[in-house]
Amino acid sequence: MQTFRVLLENVPAHCGTYRAILQEMTERVNTAPVRITYKEEEQDGYRLFCFQSWCEEEYDAQTIDWARAFVALSLAEWIMQVKEPEIVEEMATDLLCAEQLEDEWADILPYIQRMCHESESVCGEFPATTRKANLYRKAFAYLESERSINVLGFVRFRLQDHWNELFELVESGIDEYLEDKQYQEFVELLRYFISVQEIKQEVVHVVPSVDKPFYLYDKKGDRIWLDQLDAALGLDEQICRDEDYLVSALVTLAPESIILHMATDRPGLTQTIRSIFGSRLSICPSCPLCLADRRVLDVHNPFPL
Repeated sequence: MQTFRVLLENVPAHCGTYRAILQEMTERVNTAPVRITYKEEEQDGYRLFCFQSWCEEEYDAQTIDWARAFVALSLAEWIMQVKEPEIVEEMATDLLCAEQLEDEWADILPYIQRMCHESESVCGEFPATTRKANLYRKAFAYLESERSINVLGFVRFRLQDHWNELFELVESGIDEYLEDKQYQEFVELLRYFISVQEIKQEVVHVVPSVDKPFYLYDKKGDRIWLDQLDAALGLDEQICRDEDYLVSALVTLAPESIILHMATDRPGLTQTIRSIFGSRLSICPSCPLCLADRRVLDVHNPFPL
C-alpha cells in the first residue's frame, strides 16, 4: 500500500475545486490494476486529502508510480485552475498600477487570458499545455522523496520559474493591449482626417501583385505611380512598400471610392483598409483581372488574352 498526503488551505472554494478535479480524474483515468482512494479531514487549519493506493497484483516498474502520477496530475490541474488566475491578477494589478491603467482592467483582462491559455502555435512561448506539463513534472519529482505536500509552500517556494514565465505572459498581454489601443486611436485619427479632407480621386483600384506589394490605378485605368507620391508623403524612395505605405498613399490620394482586387489573397490588407476607409471600400469579387491574376490593369482591354 502507498500513501500520499496533500494539505490545502482550508478555503471552501479551493477545496471544492480540488474535489471536482479528483472526481473527474477518477471517472476518466483508468488506473487498474492499481486502486486509488482518498479521504478528507481537518488538520491544523488545513484540509488534508489522504490518498491510499494498492495494487491487485504485485507492483512492477510501471504500476509502482501510478498513485504518485495521479496525485501530481491532480495538483498540476488545481494550480492551473485556482492559483494561476489568482497570481495573474496580482501581477497584473501591480503592473497596471505602475502604468496607471487600473481603470482599464476589464479591457486588458481578455488579452492576458488569451496569452495565458491559447496554444503554442498562437501564443508563442509558455503555452498552457507546456506549463501544466512542467507543473506535473515538478510535483511528481517532489513526491518521489516526500509523501506529504503542503501545496501553499510548494506554490510559493518551488515554482518560481513557473511564475516568472507567467509574469512574462502578463506583460505581453498588457503590451498587446496597449499596441491595439494605440492602433485604434491612430485609426480614429485617420478616419477623422479622411472625413474632412477634400476628395482628390473618384476611384482608386488597389491591385495586389506577385512581384510588388500592390499597384494603384485611377478610374481610367491609368497607373498611379507611387514615386510621384514620395514627395507628397515626405518619404524617400522605398524598395518595398508595405501596407502602412499603402494606407499613407490612399490617405494622400483621398479617393471617394476604393476598389480592392483579389481581396481573398490579402485578408489582412482588406481588414486594414476597411477599418480606416469604411464604406468607401468595395471588394471586387471576380473580374478578368482577379481570375487571370494579371499584373497590370488595363481597363481598355479588360479580358485576358
